[in-house]
Amino acid sequence: MASRVKWEQLRQAHGGNYSYTVRWSFAFGFGHLTTITVRQNRVVERRYEEFNRVAAPSTGGTAVGPMPKWVETGSQLGTHGQEGAPARTVDELYAAATSLVSEPVPESHQLSLGITPAGLLHHCTIVDRRLMDDAPRRGVPAFDLQWAPTP
Repeated sequence: MASRVKWEQLRQAHGGNYSYTVRWSFAFGFGHLTTITVRQNRVVERRYEEFNRVAAPSTGGTAVGPMPKWVETGSQLGTHGQEGAPARTVDELYAAATSLVSEPVPESHQLSLGITPAGLLHHCTIVDRRLMDDAPRRGVPAFDLQWAPTP
């Protein structure tokens, strides 16, 4: 609750202007980034980028950074289906985390709630401990918040 209050104060101080990035990666080095941009408390952009650890041998085998795959804005928001993180505000992430922590956790599962040193939500997930590698997680994945410059 204290984290949510802090979030609401900071969001208001920044005029509801921020972005956050959700990163997913597989043990073998490939993955994707989704960056959600919010202006005046509304999602205005969702950007999806892919990366891999080592490029194909024909390119010299060097690491490849994030490669933009698509950008959604306006009425296009959410048109790329399940690819990437959904277009949600941090307020919606807090609501999802609040809902998740209020549920009973099955014995074979583990709830993980992370708060940043600044006191803000970092992640809130539940995972089945019976699965080892890349077990599906439900909830709010880890995200990195960036404040937009104040106009």
